[in-house]
Order: sequence, then C-alpha cells, then structure tokens
Amino acid sequence: MHLIRSQAFANLWMKALKAHEEGLVVVRAMGTDELHVVGDWRRVFAEGRAVTEVKVKDVCLAGTAVDDGPDGQE
Repeated sequence: MHLIRSQAFANLWMKALKAHEEGLVVVRAMGTDELHVVGDWRRVFAEGRAVTEVKVKDVCLAGTAVDDGPDGQE
C-alpha cells in the first residue's frame, strides 16, 4: 500500500513540476490526485483518465461568482 501511495504522490508532483516548467501557475497540490493550476492546462496535458492524463473535476473562472443566478445576482 505504501509503495502505491508513494508512486501516486510522485506522479502528482511530477505533473506539478511539468505544469510549472510550461509556465502554468501551480496553486495547490492535494492528496494524491488533485492539482490546481492557473492557465491553459490543455496545452500541457492531455485530458483523460490514464496516469499521464488529467481529468477535470471542477472549473473556476477568476472574477466570477460561484453561484450566479439568472439575473447575475447571487
């Protein structure tokens, strides 16, 4: 179990390093599978479910409210 978890951490930190080297801003790396970046990550990573790919979990645009109603009010 420890070897698998260690490999998962290494995979995440290698993705963070790759993102940084490609000019993305790394905001947070959490657990073994969560990487938050600012910038166009699709030019750096392929989207998918493989170990070398990235799966979108949530998207947040800076400067917008999380829960805008139909009239623009929260």
